[in-house]
Amino acid sequence: MFYPDNDYHVRQLTDADLEQVCAIENRAYKLPWSEKIHAQCIESGYPSLVLEQGGEIIGYAIFNYLYDECHLMNIVTDPGFQGLGVASVLISAMYEKAKEAGMIKVILEVRASNRVAIDFYHKQEFVEIGLRKEYYKTADGREDALVMERLL
Repeated sequence: MFYPDNDYHVRQLTDADLEQVCAIENRAYKLPWSEKIHAQCIESGYPSLVLEQGGEIIGYAIFNYLYDECHLMNIVTDPGFQGLGVASVLISAMYEKAKEAGMIKVILEVRASNRVAIDFYHKQEFVEIGLRKEYYKTADGREDALVMERLL
């Protein structure tokens, strides 16, 4: 169990983390990112983060910077640790890193059907600023994405 007051560590995502990150992704999603996509993000030097506790990765955030925007591409908590504050710790660390890099806002896309994530982002003070029609693949077609933004 994750205890935010206990020993945890947030650090840069590296190529050595690829296997653990892909395993978490596969446990968390029906349509996960591929190992190739994760590897490309790491190779491209995206300033992404992992959260470890007891030497195990229990969550990660993949993001990138463009001009003055931080684009949160993927934030994932291992299903066994969901609802315990892992994503809150990761996103707070991302905010700090983005501010240090001179970013003024964070943008993201989220599946329109993902109420848990949308509620989380609202609690994080994100607002909806747009809609991308048929943005995500689904098992039987496509799904819209909400575009959300938060000022830093």
